[in-house]
Amino acid sequence: MALILYPNRTSKEVHPANGDHFEYDELIQIVGGTIEMIPLQDGRIMTLNAEGRPDAQAGRASLPRNEQASELAGFPSPGGPLATLRGLGVEPPSYAVGLPDLAYIPGTVLVSTKQEVSWTE
Repeated sequence: MALILYPNRTSKEVHPANGDHFEYDELIQIVGGTIEMIPLQDGRIMTLNAEGRPDAQAGRASLPRNEQASELAGFPSPGGPLATLRGLGVEPPSYAVGLPDLAYIPGTVLVSTKQEVSWTE
């Protein structure tokens, strides 16, 4: 069983249409675009929209921040300790730890087991 996490903090349990694994087109439909997969610390896989981040050169705005997915992937919350420090006039360091070029998880995501997203062409 997999879980779709929406940016509005709702979620929905889903199963692959074929009963075994999600097909490529099925994943594209769930996340709304080209897919990108990242491993989670608990062994599951998070599938997200690879084009969900802003791209100034392409004139593309970002998809909305998915707080549930960002927390699950280990990204800091904007309302957490860094927000408190900013409120006191302290700026966070200029470096980041995590996926390159990704400060949060954007858009709708699918969280599943490795088996549910493994397929052969």
